[in-house]
Amino acid sequence: MATGYVECTALCKSFKCDKQPPALKIIQKSGKKTIWCTWIDEECDGPWCKFSKCMERRMTDDGRCKPPIKKVEPAVRQADDFEYPDAIPKDIAKKLGKR
Repeated sequence: MATGYVECTALCKSFKCDKQPPALKIIQKSGKKTIWCTWIDEECDGPWCKFSKCMERRMTDDGRCKPPIKKVEPAVRQADDFEYPDAIPKDIAKKLGKR
């Protein structure tokens, strides 16, 4: 198993119940949040439920979330690298000069 993978839970903001209408209900029990499935009237199984879905598509088959992808910012081009778009190539300038 790769490192950096975390256990997926129904409390994740990307976790969604695909059952229509959504069957998830948050219940407070002794100061602890519990996700309750109203469809089967039991505690939510999380990633092992057949109606569970990760909105970011990061959930693996074994119920873990892939770590976020680090984005690489593109390199900034310097002003010297730009060409002027109004410069006309020489061969076209000759053709235009003959008219």
